[in-house]
Amino acid sequence: MKKRKDGRFCKVVTLHDKRIYFYSSEPTEKKAEKDIQRQILAYSEKEERGKTFKEVAEEWNERYREKIPDWNYNKNTRAAYEAVLEFFKGYVIKEITAVEVNRFINCLILKNYAKKTVANYKSVLNMIFTHAVLSGYIKYNPVRDIRLPNNLPKNPRELPTTEELKEVMKHSEGFDLLPFFMLMTGCRRSEALGVTNKSIDYENRRIHITGHLIFDGSSTIFEPVLKTESAKRDIIILDKLFDALPKKFNGFLFSKDGDGKEPLTRWEYVKRWNAYCKKYGLNITAHQLRHGYATMLFEAGIDLKDAQELMGHSDINLTRQIYTHIRSERKTETEKILNAFSF
Repeated sequence: MKKRKDGRFCKVVTLHDKRIYFYSSEPTEKKAEKDIQRQILAYSEKEERGKTFKEVAEEWNERYREKIPDWNYNKNTRAAYEAVLEFFKGYVIKEITAVEVNRFINCLILKNYAKKTVANYKSVLNMIFTHAVLSGYIKYNPVRDIRLPNNLPKNPRELPTTEELKEVMKHSEGFDLLPFFMLMTGCRRSEALGVTNKSIDYENRRIHITGHLIFDGSSTIFEPVLKTESAKRDIIILDKLFDALPKKFNGFLFSKDGDGKEPLTRWEYVKRWNAYCKKYGLNITAHQLRHGYATMLFEAGIDLKDAQELMGHSDINLTRQIYTHIRSERKTETEKILNAFSF
């Protein structure tokens, strides 16, 4: 142990193959030795115990946020991250087993969370533990042992009625073009709002979906990239849509002032959408119109693989689920018609 020029005592100790410097401001060497021995013991106990879940989670979160835009994090990750941080606070990460992870999942199930939400929370927890394994803090990821129950609520979206779809098809002037466009293309709202004059190939009758418009709080952000590679696609311009589209415009197809320069803000979109629904007596969402497009593909006999490509799904199982939902709805309608039939 040496005394430094600043009056402190210093001792270098090798612990767990690392050279660690310990300092003491005690006035005598004997007291400093006792103080440093206390520090060494505390350090050894902490190293043996390992990092807390909070430390590891914050470390993962900092790195993860560098990889994705804020809007994506706020929409898909923040709530789940804050929930796992709250639940596992006080835990040392080495102490967490599949039992604790399963208890967390069960708490979500008791709150009647939908399957998609529970799966998202589990995914965030899995990424944190994967980071812990790769960083050498633990040897095994306990989330890997957890399987979600098959009977979790799925909150299926209602398909728009035939009458609603017919009403949407009647109108394509001004803002009315937006819901008409969504029904005719199956575009997500963000994709439709991100369409510009450069996206449309009139000669070959194709719309190139390569970017999207994001509402992040009060801000509107255009991103020239999409969440998945499969979302990047070419959509066929059907004849009815071709006739309705403006043949010359610059900038965004759907804009705040109609001049293409400024995209719609969240407030403008909500205001105009509500006015549109009130005007025609509708109660529909943009996502329901996307399902309306899927219904059209189903009724036209478009096979599953082609439908997946046109819808921009990364997983064909999602397309299959939508087709199954449509088929079920159609059976229900058929049942009503047959029950009401009379010779």
